[in-house]
Amino acid sequence: MSTIKVDTIRNYDSAVDFSQGFTLGGADVVQNYTESATVPETPTPVNGDYWWDTANNVLYRYMDGGFRALGVTLPVTIDWGGARGFFLGGYRWGGSSENSIDYFDITSTTNAQDFGDLTVAGYNLASVGSNSRVCAAGGTGSRANVIDYITTANTGNATDFGDLTVGVYGLSGAGNGTRGLFMGGYGSGAYQNVISYITIANTGNAADFGDLSGGKRYGAALGNATRAVYGGGYQASVSDRLNTMEYVTIGSAGNVTDFGDLHAKLQAPAGCSDETRGVFVGGFNANTSGLSNTMEYITIASTGNATDFGDLSQANQELAATSDGVTGIVAGGYNNTIYLNDIQKFTIQTLGNASVGMQLTTGGTGGKALGTASSGNAS
Repeated sequence: MSTIKVDTIRNYDSAVDFSQGFTLGGADVVQNYTESATVPETPTPVNGDYWWDTANNVLYRYMDGGFRALGVTLPVTIDWGGARGFFLGGYRWGGSSENSIDYFDITSTTNAQDFGDLTVAGYNLASVGSNSRVCAAGGTGSRANVIDYITTANTGNATDFGDLTVGVYGLSGAGNGTRGLFMGGYGSGAYQNVISYITIANTGNAADFGDLSGGKRYGAALGNATRAVYGGGYQASVSDRLNTMEYVTIGSAGNVTDFGDLHAKLQAPAGCSDETRGVFVGGFNANTSGLSNTMEYITIASTGNATDFGDLSQANQELAATSDGVTGIVAGGYNNTIYLNDIQKFTIQTLGNASVGMQLTTGGTGGKALGTASSGNAS
């Protein structure tokens, strides 16, 4: 038991100034404060330091080796999505490539409904979005270089947007609501390292952004207003599955930088995010040679390895994920027995397991896998 006795500390006109510093247990009490758009590295952060992220208007405090977001107030709005979720394309159990677009209210428990159709059916595609538009790109067969888009508030069929720089399938997408990035994939007889980008509000062909660390496909991408992070996948062959994560700054074209590692080498996971936290889910775990039910998270502003978040309702790969900035959504996928219609939900800022809340449209026989998910506003 310890006792602290203070006779008097008084300063009526201003803050108390300890001109010689303040020491507890022989250690100086220091609390640095930084305002910047990027993670402060100088002076070297110590526990207790504050950082105001001017790019995202989020307050962080340095704790346990990294900056942790403080004071996130719900509901949160994001520029790259909204409360209306979408599942686009995919492959239907029983053998049909899908052109269907499902939509659902992320905040409710109502099952998905038909929204319209993509311009070309396909699976292994990727999507990016804003509050008002979702763009779907790439995929198998004649979809390979296609980019099309929907207006999220108006049900109906997709419209041609433009073309990718390289026709690919097995690519991944992330964006900040203004710029959308499409990363990796397989096309032209090779694993591609290409990152291309579009301006979501303006139709037209994609342009070169930079490169991944190598040619790879079947990874997952997520991001916030500043960064896009690509994790997992494989390169060259299925024996080269990856646990790596790498990132780019969305506003600045260039090649990736190492971010950290996932818990295992994962093929075909999925990812979603809010303003500060990204969550990678599911996939085929090459470490155990089985499907993964693991959910793990990163703080997007702070490089480092992923941390355990919770579990999916069942082990799953070839699934899709999105969010409204508060709730993460995991849709469809394959559990080694059948394709799934489940839509699972979890709160991104609260560690825990996902639970099944809704269902995709049944359409034909069984569920859907290898589609892509995104979100936007309903009005």
